[in-house]
Amino acid sequence: MTNAHQFGLADIANVFEFAASQLLAIRIALGKSHLVESGKVCAIVTRYLVWEGEVFITPLVHYCEGRGISPPFSRNLRFFVGMLGMSQLEILNYQEFYDSFMKLPASPTGAWVSGRVVREYPLDWWNGMFDTADHQKFTTTFPNFREIQEMVESHFLQLPEGRMLVTPATLVDIRSMPVAQQLATIHAGMRQEGEHIVTLLENKIVEARLVATTLLRMETALGQDVRAAIAATERLVKYLKRED
Repeated sequence: MTNAHQFGLADIANVFEFAASQLLAIRIALGKSHLVESGKVCAIVTRYLVWEGEVFITPLVHYCEGRGISPPFSRNLRFFVGMLGMSQLEILNYQEFYDSFMKLPASPTGAWVSGRVVREYPLDWWNGMFDTADHQKFTTTFPNFREIQEMVESHFLQLPEGRMLVTPATLVDIRSMPVAQQLATIHAGMRQEGEHIVTLLENKIVEARLVATTLLRMETALGQDVRAAIAATERLVKYLKRED
């Protein structure tokens, strides 16, 4: 990665990729863990998850907003950012936050997210006794910019080879036959175009939640209007995605 004054779009995408990978690793670990057996532990895990967002996601979201950049979120990361926004609005309590996180698929399909979990993460609280560890000290300690850069660099050094990046948001497996590879590329491109409108709407929902957070803190009626607009847009997204 580059240094701070040369921080660019590629660096932003890399940090978000690292954050998404780490969240996926956490989701997999929690799905297998027997430590979350009480509301107290659930609240501890939620605090850890919010810390993940505060360290690796929220600062870059604000960075992108300040420069008019649409954050390069994966679908799961976009979902998580929405959870952070609803938590700030106090729409989700700690139990609802945890339950929402556990709804994310532990084994997502699709070339862009498949196989992105690595062997080692530097701050892997989920691999320890997080129910009894000093979570307050952990979640009030924040790595600096250079430390995050080093974590991201280490992450990409661990990623498996045998993948080919076709477009910034489309990853396909390398095929042995040229025709099969071409068809995979065409299919990926068509699917990306078909999802473009949905992605724009989902990005706007995330942005609207952040706006609503500020407006509701100011106790304005406009904040309630934004929340109503968010709900309507989410229903439209579900319709376009043909979700139940």
